[in-house]
Amino acid sequence: MHTRTTRLDLPLKGLCIGTLCACVIATPSFAEEAAPAPTPTLNIGGVDQPGATIKGVVKFNGRQAKRKPIRMSADKYCESVHSAENPPLSEQYVFGDNDTLQNVFVWISKGLEGKTFTPPATKVVMDQHGCTYVPHVVGVMVNQEFDIHNSDNTLHNVKVITNHNGSFNEGMPVKDMVLAKKFAKPEMAMPFKCDVHPWMTAYVHVMEHPFFAVTQQDGTFTIRGLPAGEYEVSVWHEFDKFTPDHAKVTVPLAEGETKEVTFTYTPPN
Repeated sequence: MHTRTTRLDLPLKGLCIGTLCACVIATPSFAEEAAPAPTPTLNIGGVDQPGATIKGVVKFNGRQAKRKPIRMSADKYCESVHSAENPPLSEQYVFGDNDTLQNVFVWISKGLEGKTFTPPATKVVMDQHGCTYVPHVVGVMVNQEFDIHNSDNTLHNVKVITNHNGSFNEGMPVKDMVLAKKFAKPEMAMPFKCDVHPWMTAYVHVMEHPFFAVTQQDGTFTIRGLPAGEYEVSVWHEFDKFTPDHAKVTVPLAEGETKEVTFTYTPPN
């Protein structure tokens, strides 16, 4: 079995948050409970067809900072749907068992040149749930339907500044409101934010192909259905200060073969 490990420097820098404009939000009740969190979309990458598979894990070799509770007292609704026993926690670094790292985007960065892929008919869904974005990191294909839901009984605004897909800033004041989008060009790490709730952040990656994944709670990922060939696999984490090709391994695959790779983030001393 072929396994390669790439070690990366991961700067541990804080997140700079812009100025928040205060506003008063009227909500009918603060006593309700949040609905169960939706299932993240497209965490398992690839297509349901015969082909090769790349499986792997993303490790973290360093001191693991404890996740900090998010203070939501600025919006009484947001505060009310979380309990003191289970407060909402920062998603900047989410560690799993065995020193693994969640919310890492993994994709085929080389080896599919000249091939075209039709976006799947299934929609990718990002929800605003409990005044957080779910999922925190997501991939979508060019021109695939992408729906943004508001499951909260409070005002959100979806603010996205892009380089290639047109920036937008749209309010979602009504519970169960849906904002339908498509992205026409590939783009890495489009930041989603909410000016009303400045702790809300998510990242959307727009790809020309379906061969990508997001690491799970245990740091694992799977990319299925690849044609035989030689591929470069790359990873991205939100606090990388690298170009998208900063971490990569080359994996030769035969038809129907499965190979495993390991990436390891090592922060500076």
